[in-house]
Amino acid sequence: MFALLAAVAGAWGYQQHRRAADFEFVQRRTALLQEENTRLQSALANQQKESSRAYEISERKPIEDAVAKIRGLDFQQPVVYDVLTRAGIKKTISEKLAEQYSDEDFRNVATGYAALGLLEPDYPLKKEYIDLLGEQVAAFYDQHQHKLFMFEDASLHSTQNRIILAHELTHALQDQHFGLLKMPLEIKDNDDLAIATSALIEGDATVAMSDYMLQNFTLKSLRENLSGMFSQNMDQLQKAPLYLREMLIFPYLRGQEFCMVLRSRGGNEAVSAAFKDLPTSTSQILHPEKYLAQPRENPVRIAISDTAANGRKPVADNVLGEMGTRILLTQWGDSRTANDAASGWRGDRYLVFKEGTDTELLWKTLWNSPDSAGKFMDALLEAEAKRYGFKRGDWATGDDGSFSTHQKNRLILLFREGENAVILIDATNDLWKDSLRQKFATHGQN
Repeated sequence: MFALLAAVAGAWGYQQHRRAADFEFVQRRTALLQEENTRLQSALANQQKESSRAYEISERKPIEDAVAKIRGLDFQQPVVYDVLTRAGIKKTISEKLAEQYSDEDFRNVATGYAALGLLEPDYPLKKEYIDLLGEQVAAFYDQHQHKLFMFEDASLHSTQNRIILAHELTHALQDQHFGLLKMPLEIKDNDDLAIATSALIEGDATVAMSDYMLQNFTLKSLRENLSGMFSQNMDQLQKAPLYLREMLIFPYLRGQEFCMVLRSRGGNEAVSAAFKDLPTSTSQILHPEKYLAQPRENPVRIAISDTAANGRKPVADNVLGEMGTRILLTQWGDSRTANDAASGWRGDRYLVFKEGTDTELLWKTLWNSPDSAGKFMDALLEAEAKRYGFKRGDWATGDDGSFSTHQKNRLILLFREGENAVILIDATNDLWKDSLRQKFATHGQN
């Protein structure tokens, strides 16, 4: 019995040992297979990545050639490309902005816009602007690095990505032929000039992109573009204040219209000539006939030799322009009235002072006729009443034809200076109101 049990136990023990050994062998084999599978998957992924990279590189050249032909300009040197993730593009945009604008610059710009009524007080302009660009930008050309950035997953198998590349390649051509760094895109005291310049640059690229799209039109490309339009994330754009939304779209839409007018007069050569004789206001972009007129209707600069008031320097000193004025009047009224009232714009300048949480505003505007000045003043009276929540009849009229009111701890004064100038003062107290009027209301223009 004991011998039989020992034999059985021995056989059982051997079987258990064999099973354990077999199990260990299977585990090792499985691990080796998994390791080999991972290696093969990695090798396949790298091979596919290399194949995809080779495809992307090979597909760029035909698009470059097509864009050069459409625009009538040759590439003077090879385009330098770089590839980024979505997060990488957002980071790069943030770094690019930081090179030109400090956090204080952003706060001061936001303070100026808020004083005019374009943004809410303490609006986080830098964060929202970066988020907005990060959502909308699909690729971009950096004139500082002379480099074209694209998403790493933006395959040129997609017709939409080819069209976007055509747009950005136009910027590379512009940079090589005209030098984008020499243009007033980053000027800090004349937003109107910077936006007008941007409208020429983006309008030119949008026209070239549209031509490329038409030359490569298929039903498949139409489906892809429609799908891309409807699937694009527009949350940030829809939530953005009216001023930011409109100014983001303006260079592309109005710039395209401006460049189409130039092309209708003199082809690509006329557009290229504009890069050597830049438009100087959004008014010229909105009304190309003002740019084309001889003599040209240029904006009138409001000269102020000393901008300090009450011992303080302004935190914002800038030009709103016709387009900015349109947006402001639209925000507190309706677009038809706003467009009509802003159409006679010839120049403006606003100064904003800040002390603690208090802001003081002086905004001087110039118009092409007494009638235009009166039309603007009437629209601004309505806009200010809606902004601060009072009735048009609550304005008090002075013997000099001025309008004033005291609303929500604000002293607001609106008056004509001569026939063609209108001045708005929005102050916290009589000291600031009287100081701003006394110092700046008598300044002319050159």
